[in-house]
Amino acid sequence: MIFNYLKIAWRNLLKQRLFSLINITGLAVGLAVCMTIMMYVAHETSYDSFHKNAGRIFNPHASIKVGGNTMNMAFMSYAAASIIKDKQPIVKDYMRTMAYFKPVVVSNPDKPDAKFSEKNLLFADAGFFNFFSFKLLSGQAENVLNKPFTVVLSRDMAAKYFGTENPIGKTIVLKTDSAFTYMVTGVAENCPSNSSIAFNFVTSNLSLLKMKEASDYVGTKEISFGNFGIYLLLNHASDSSALRKNLDLMAKSDKTFDNVNYSLAPLADTHLKNNFGDSSNTKYLKIFPLVAILILLLALVNYMSLSTARATLRAKEVGVRKVSGASRKTIAMQFYVESTLFATLSFVIGYLLCYAFKRWFLNVLQLKIDNSFLYSSQVLLLLSSLLIITILIAGSYPSLVLSAFNPVTTLKGKMSKKAGGITVRKIFTTLQFTISVVLIICGIVIDRQLYFFRHADTGINRENVIMIPVSNSFGTNYPAFKKDIQSLSEIENAATSRYGMFQGFDMNSINGKTKDDYTMISSLAVDDRFVNTVGLKWKIAPTQPLAGMNQVAINEKAIEKLHLSANPVGTYIASGEQKFKIIGVVKDFNYSSMQSEITALGLFIVPGNTPFWSKVGCNLFARIKPHTNLPTLLNKMQGIYKKYDQDTPFNYTFMDDAFNQQYKAEDRLASIFSVFTYITIILATLGLFGLAAFTIEQRTKEIGVRKVLGASLASINTLLSVDFLKLVLLAIVIASPIAWWAMHGWLQDFAYRITISWWMFAAAGFIAIITAVVTVSYHAIKAGIANPVDSLRSE
Repeated sequence: MIFNYLKIAWRNLLKQRLFSLINITGLAVGLAVCMTIMMYVAHETSYDSFHKNAGRIFNPHASIKVGGNTMNMAFMSYAAASIIKDKQPIVKDYMRTMAYFKPVVVSNPDKPDAKFSEKNLLFADAGFFNFFSFKLLSGQAENVLNKPFTVVLSRDMAAKYFGTENPIGKTIVLKTDSAFTYMVTGVAENCPSNSSIAFNFVTSNLSLLKMKEASDYVGTKEISFGNFGIYLLLNHASDSSALRKNLDLMAKSDKTFDNVNYSLAPLADTHLKNNFGDSSNTKYLKIFPLVAILILLLALVNYMSLSTARATLRAKEVGVRKVSGASRKTIAMQFYVESTLFATLSFVIGYLLCYAFKRWFLNVLQLKIDNSFLYSSQVLLLLSSLLIITILIAGSYPSLVLSAFNPVTTLKGKMSKKAGGITVRKIFTTLQFTISVVLIICGIVIDRQLYFFRHADTGINRENVIMIPVSNSFGTNYPAFKKDIQSLSEIENAATSRYGMFQGFDMNSINGKTKDDYTMISSLAVDDRFVNTVGLKWKIAPTQPLAGMNQVAINEKAIEKLHLSANPVGTYIASGEQKFKIIGVVKDFNYSSMQSEITALGLFIVPGNTPFWSKVGCNLFARIKPHTNLPTLLNKMQGIYKKYDQDTPFNYTFMDDAFNQQYKAEDRLASIFSVFTYITIILATLGLFGLAAFTIEQRTKEIGVRKVLGASLASINTLLSVDFLKLVLLAIVIASPIAWWAMHGWLQDFAYRITISWWMFAAAGFIAIITAVVTVSYHAIKAGIANPVDSLRSE
C-alpha cells in the first residue's frame, strides 16, 4: 500500500512540475537556513565539552575597583594556582597556561631562510595533555613538557615545518622577545574548533621560567592578577560553591585584597560568558535561533498553503476513493505519504544548500567549524529530529483538509470555501509579511547605523594613514627607521605611538587631593609629531614645543574628570611620584569604538629618539600624500623595514581599516540579516502565491461573469489585488511598532547612534506592497485572460 501511495505521489509531482518545484524549493530554503543556524548554535554551545573532566574544571576570575572603575581580571599570577590547591583540599589538580600575546617568528634550523610569523604559542605546565583531552598523535603525555625548551606541535605545524619527516627529536626556533631553540617532543591533533584554548605550539612553563623576561610574566609569589589562565580540577563539581566562598575568605583575610571580588566559572562558560572579548556570538545566539524557527515556520506554512491551494485538482480523486470505500484515515495516510516524499526531497535539497553556503556563513561570522563536528552524533541527531518534525508538521494540515472533502461535492469537481481554511491562510500570510517587514526595517536601521559610524566626524583624520607595528627587536635602530620612512617623498609626516590607533591604550592613575585619592584615565604614550600626523585639533594649543619629557596633552573630558580649571595649560598632574606638565588640550576625539562615549585621555609625550620606544615596542604612523602609488610605497617601506629587522615579517594596517574593524560584529549581523530578509520575502511571496491561487480559483465563475459583462483586465486585477493588499497593509501596521521596539533597544548599545526615521518604515512598506502586487497580479491576469466560456460551463 505504501509503495502505491509513493507511486501516486511521484506521478503527481511530475504532473505538476512548476507547483512541485516551488513547493519543494520553498521548504528546502527554509530547512537550509534552519540547518545552518542549528549547526552554528550546536557548535557554539558545545565549547570545551569534549574534555573528559570538563564538568569539574573551573576558572577563578577577579574584579577590582580602581579609581572608581571596575576592572575584570581573567588571568592570575603564576603562583596563584599552587597556593589555592595547597589551601583548598577540594582542588584535586590545577593547570596554568599563558597564551603569548603576539605572533612569534618560527623557523626550522635546517631551513633558516624559511621564517614565518605564527600565532597561538601557548606556555603550559607539564601535565597539560593529561589535564585536558587534547589528542597526542606522537609523544607521551607525561613527558612531552617536563623539561625546559621542549615543544609540542600541532599536526598542521608539524607538516608545515617538517613535511613528511618525523619531527620528534628535531629542533625548531621560536623567537619571542628573544630567540630560543626548542626540541620537538610531541605532535598533537589540531585544536578542535570548539575549544576555548587554542594552540599551534605548546611549550613548557619551565621554558618561560628560564627566559630573562620571566619576571615580567610570572608576577608575584602571591595570589594576584597576572598573565596566566588558571584551571582548577575539583574533586566533585558540587564543590564549586564551597570553593567560591573560600576564595572570598582568602581575599578578605589579606588586607591587600580589600577591594577584590572573586568568582568561579565552569570551563564550559569560558567561550560565551567569560572571554572578556568579542561578545557578538552571544548576541547571535539570542537572535539566530528565533530567526531559524520563524523561517522554518514560514516555509512549513507555505508548503501546507500551496498543497491545499491545489486541492481542487484532487477533489474528484478524493471523491472516487471515498465512494469506493476508502476511509478518511486511509486517504489521510495517502496524503501523509505524499507529504513525506515532498518533505524528504526538500530536506535533501536543503542539506545540499546548507553545505554549499556553510563556508559563506562561517566566513561572515569569522568562525571555523571542523568537519568532524558537522558529522558528529550530536549534529546527526539534531538533523534527524528536524526531518521528523518537518514530516509531522508538513503532512498534518494537507492530510486533514484533503481527507475531509465531502464525496458528493468533490465528484462535482468543486470544494467548499471552508475546506482550504481561507481564514487560517490569511492569518498566516499576514504573519509572513509582518516578519518580512520587521526584518526589512531592521536591516535598514543596521545599515544606516554602520554608515553613520563610517562617516561621522570622530575628531581624527583617518584617511591615508598607515600604521606599522615595530617590535623591540629593532633595538636602538628605531629612530633611524623612522627617519628613513619620513624621508620618503610619498610621506607627508611620521609619528610614534605605543599602540596603533583603535587598537588599545593604557590606564593611568592620577593623584587626587589626598594620598588614597586617585582617578583612572586612559593614556597613550606618543611622540611630539603624533597630534599633527593623525590630524587632531587643539582646543588650547601649546605655547611651547612638544619635545621634552614629563609633558602631557589632555582632552576636554580629562578637564572635567580631573576637576581642572578651564585652561589648565602650564599646570601639573601627578601619577605616583612622577609629575607631568599639561602643555595643551586637544578636542575630544574617538580613540576607541563609537559604541562607547569618549572618556578622559592623556597623551603622554615621549621624545622620538629615546630608548623607551625600542624597549617596549611601538607603532609608527605615516601620513601618505594624496595620489600616491600604494604598491610602490609599500615595497619601499618593506625594504626599509627589512634593513633593520630581517626576522620579523613586515605588517601594516591602514587607520581607517582599524577603525572599521571595531564594527565587525555589526557588519556580520548586517550581512546575515540581509540574507535572512531576502529569504523571508521569498517565503512570504510564496505564501501569498498560494493564497492568491486558492482564492482566485474559487472565484473563477465570478471572474467569468464579470468578463461577460464587460469588465476590463485592469479592473479585474484591481478587484482581486485589493483584498490581498489589505493583508499586507495590516502586516505593515503590526510590524512597524515591533521593529521600532527591537531597533530602539539595539541602538541603546551605542553611545553615538542614529535616530529611527519615518522613511525607514515607508521604504519597508513600499517593498512589501510592490512584492504583493507583482505576486497577486500574476494570478489575477492569468484568471482575467482565461476564456469565460470554460469557467461558466455547466457542472
